[in-house]
Amino acid sequence: MILRVTNPVLPYNETLNKSAFWRKPVFLAPNLNSIPKQLWKGKKIATFNKFGNSDMADNLKQTALLVIDMQNDFILEDGLMRVNGGKAILPNVIKAVDIARQRGILVVWVVREHDPLGRDVELFRRHFYSAGKVPPVSKGSPGAELVDGLVIEEGDYKLVKTRFSAFFNTNLHSFLQTEGIKSLVIAGVQTPNCIRQTVFDAVALDYHDVLVIVDATAAATPEIHAANVIDMKNIGVATPTLQEWCESDA
Repeated sequence: MILRVTNPVLPYNETLNKSAFWRKPVFLAPNLNSIPKQLWKGKKIATFNKFGNSDMADNLKQTALLVIDMQNDFILEDGLMRVNGGKAILPNVIKAVDIARQRGILVVWVVREHDPLGRDVELFRRHFYSAGKVPPVSKGSPGAELVDGLVIEEGDYKLVKTRFSAFFNTNLHSFLQTEGIKSLVIAGVQTPNCIRQTVFDAVALDYHDVLVIVDATAAATPEIHAANVIDMKNIGVATPTLQEWCESDA
């Protein structure tokens, strides 16, 4: 991974604001218009450094992009479990996938696919699978398919999960170790649930760098998204915008 956090810790009572990248301070996520854009008064969120070309090639081979839950039932207006901010980030997620492929970064599609009877779903969601109801993201249903614009290609990897974290009760960590992956880039929905828990597990598993593209991830509201971004920053996660990531060597 080319982006490396060197001073990530934030005070918990701060408001989401500026980040310090290797070039100049820039504001996070233009879609977070409801968050005041105040200066950090000298407190750094994160600092990133460039590496040489040989290091760059090695790091790209050791990086994977996880695209999480970009499925019809979560993204479309009539989706059974629609995330309000999901549709707005679709163009950025598509671009992030394109950039990853151009750089030779492994693309991992993390999706939910449940038993139509809900026997593998969380207890608090089982009422969605009651008799007479259309079950959300059930295996083989249109709602479980990737939203238009996102396509699994040869060389990509699809991982099915049944809980918030992509690592919980799956082979994801084993697969990434086999592929020599040490750093992760995260896109998709939604920030307080599947994004956050996957990120926290990745940090707990000691991935060298974990990066969340802040405007290629979303929640029900900008405020919820922003609050969870702050929490992830506090555990050393980098959160550039898509443009910042595209302009970097990562």
